[in-house]
Parts: sequence; structure tokens; C-alpha cells
Amino acid sequence: MLLSWFRMLALGALLAWLNSSAAVAQEPTTAATPQAPPPPPEVSQPAYDVLRVDDNGIGRAYRVWEEWVPEVVTTPDGGAWAFFTAQIRTPEGNPDRRLFASRFDPQLGVWLPARGMGSSATQFGASAAADSNGVVHLIYSNRAGDGAEAWSQLVYQRFVDGSWTDPVAVAPHPDAGHQMLASLAIDAHDDLHVVWRDQRFMTPEARAMLATNADLLSSDLVDGEWTEPTLINIREAPDVNPGWPHLVADGDRLVVVWSIYRGTTAEEMKSAARVEWSTRPLDGSSVWTKPQTLYVREGGDAGGRLIDLAADPRGGAVVVYGLFNRGNNDLMLQRLDPGKDAWTAPVLIASGDFGYLPAVTIASDGTIYTVFNNGRNRDVDIGGLIADPVGQSPGAVTLTPAEGGITARASIALDHDGTPWVVYMHQPEGSTNVTEIQSVRAATFTPPAPS
Repeated sequence: MLLSWFRMLALGALLAWLNSSAAVAQEPTTAATPQAPPPPPEVSQPAYDVLRVDDNGIGRAYRVWEEWVPEVVTTPDGGAWAFFTAQIRTPEGNPDRRLFASRFDPQLGVWLPARGMGSSATQFGASAAADSNGVVHLIYSNRAGDGAEAWSQLVYQRFVDGSWTDPVAVAPHPDAGHQMLASLAIDAHDDLHVVWRDQRFMTPEARAMLATNADLLSSDLVDGEWTEPTLINIREAPDVNPGWPHLVADGDRLVVVWSIYRGTTAEEMKSAARVEWSTRPLDGSSVWTKPQTLYVREGGDAGGRLIDLAADPRGGAVVVYGLFNRGNNDLMLQRLDPGKDAWTAPVLIASGDFGYLPAVTIASDGTIYTVFNNGRNRDVDIGGLIADPVGQSPGAVTLTPAEGGITARASIALDHDGTPWVVYMHQPEGSTNVTEIQSVRAATFTPPAPS
């Protein structure tokens, strides 16, 4: 149920799925507040599409796995792909949570029915990118089985010449444990790079105790083969763990940011203690730089899914993150300019009961697009804003006005014309589950003029 999911931000459900005592994805829990500030204004928006599912030629209803945000990427031909994890509903019941992929056909002007990826298994955490030739690259976690011995393995596929290749393991290792939270980046040379959370350097006891006992690793696709993984983080204590990495290519280097959590209980892992970052040359000629602190949580909730990172096509990178405290969320922005080894000072973009779970992309002129959740608990919809390169914004708007039920968990991509594509979850009125993935193209991000 999306309502309880948003209240707890996925900790409990994932905890039970992987290990009866282990949370796999740390996120802050946002407490209810009696009186919330007004939401961003509603502005007229284009029509939205509802994505359908094709189960071997049969159209099926489906239930979305709310813990994992859908992914959207655009292609040079004017098309797009959307990826999401869901259970189809059949007369025999609900089978595995599988990753589904739907393509927007630019010739037909419609989203084609979504079809399952790979083999029958639990699949989640998709990260995708399209190269300059229109080849779509996809990495996700694949877990064959539900037993304690079934680990989630990172796999790679690509869509080329009209079909998907077979899944290939990215970094198999007998002690890898749960490989999760992949972030895929593609550079200007169409080379691929990925970071993820991995347990191969943990003791068997620590690996079995908590899926969050893990490190961050990276690999590059070179001549069709994934390179030997390299370590990114520095482990300072057994109960200090990294999570939720975000990777981008910036010119001749890679930039990654991630959250650091201290503790082993759900209460301790509600919020990150701090956010760290590192860089490395694209060609791997040197190792990742020693992790540096981007910011430290001074109260409330921070890190995890309250942060996103995007590459600026003009050079540099931008990080947008929320600092939630006492019913209010401050949406902040920092820049890492090309060739620099320090981020700019934080800039407040907007503040209110919105800006949760942001997703960010940047246009060719440096305009920053951000989508996020408006509101919490029982009143949630999709909001968004645009900002100039230094973070000045005309204000937030509601991107899903007058839609019944709850809309949440959006992702965004820009096409070759700079048109925004937004994909998000929908829980219809009267339903206790998320039963639709929806899409809106050319959404309006400009607030209405003052009356």
C-alpha cells in the first residue's frame, strides 16, 4: 500500500523480503505534521498515458513494487523506455516481482505494452542509459529464489537491433552477497560505468546478518567485458555502511556521491549521518580519490532517497537534496564545476512540504529539472520545478493536477529536443496498492503568473 510505504519509506517491506533482521535500503522516515504548508500550485498539464503489461500475448493487471522508483530514458529517434518492477495478476495468483520494460514507439506515438525482462526471478533496482547510437543499456539486480541462500546478482542487458540481449552477470563472486543499488553512467565516448553495493569484503557472519553490511564497488565495460571491481568507500567501523550511490560522467572523470549510515537497527538507519563523494579518471588510470564529506546531517532526515545527482551537459555536476526537519523540507543544490575538487556552497531552491525523493536531469543550456513527491502520508502527488544553473527557481508546481488517488515516485529524462518525460506511480482511489505506471510528456514546469 502506497500510503504505508510513504510513511515508512520502504524500510519494513524490504527488511522482511531479504532477511528477517535486515533492512536493505536505508531511508528517512518522515513524521506526520498536523498542519502542512500549502502544496505547489496546480498548472494545466498535457494528457498522461497509462502503461500496460503484456504477459505472453495476454494483457494483465499488475501491482507495482513501490520500493523501487521507475526508470525512464529517452533515445535519439524520439522514443523512450520505461522500466519498473511489478507482479502481474493471473488466475493462478501473483508470480514473481519481475522487471518490465515498455518502449515508446515514436512512429506510432504510443507506449508499447511492457514485457518482462530476463528469466523468471525477482528483479529490481533498474538503472539505464542510452548511447548516441540509440542502444539502450540496462543494469538491475536479479534474485533467483526466496531462500536465505538466494543472493541478488547484478546483471546487464542491452537493446540493440530490435531485441534485448541475454542477461550477463556484471561482477560475479561467491562472496558478493546482495548486489544492489546500481547506478549506471555513460560518458561522451559511449563507454559504460557502474557503481553498486556489494558484500564480498564482509565476513560471512556480517554478510548473513545484514544486507546493509556492504561496500561500494565500481566497474567499467571495456571491449565487451566488465572490469575487475574496484573499491570506492573506506570502512571506518563495522557498523558504518554506505548506501544509495549516484554516478555521473563529467568530462574526463567520474563523480559519485553516496550516503553513510551508522548503526544496525531500523531506527538508526532512518537517516544518513552524512553524504560523501569521490572522483576517478574515466580511463581508470588512477583509483578513486579518498572520500570527502559533501554535507553532515545536523538534525532531521537526510541522504538516502532524499538526494539525486545529475551531469551538466555543459560540464560539471549538480546534486539536489532535501533536508527534512519538523514537517518541512529544504530542497538544496550544490555544483561541482568542471575540473574543480570542491563543491559550491549550498543554495536553497525551495522549501515546504514537498521536494521529497527528488529526481534530477539537466538540459543542454544548464536548466535544471527536478521532480519529486508533494506532501506526505495520505496526500501525495507529483511536483516539479525548474532552476537556472545556479539554483534560482520561479517555484514549484504540481505536475499531476486533479488525478484521483495518489501519484508518487517520479523519474525524469529529457529528449533530444529538451522535452521532459516524466514517469511515475499511481495508486487509484479506493485501491490499497499501486496498480499503474503513468507517463506525461512535455510537462509544464512554470508556475502560473501572479493574479
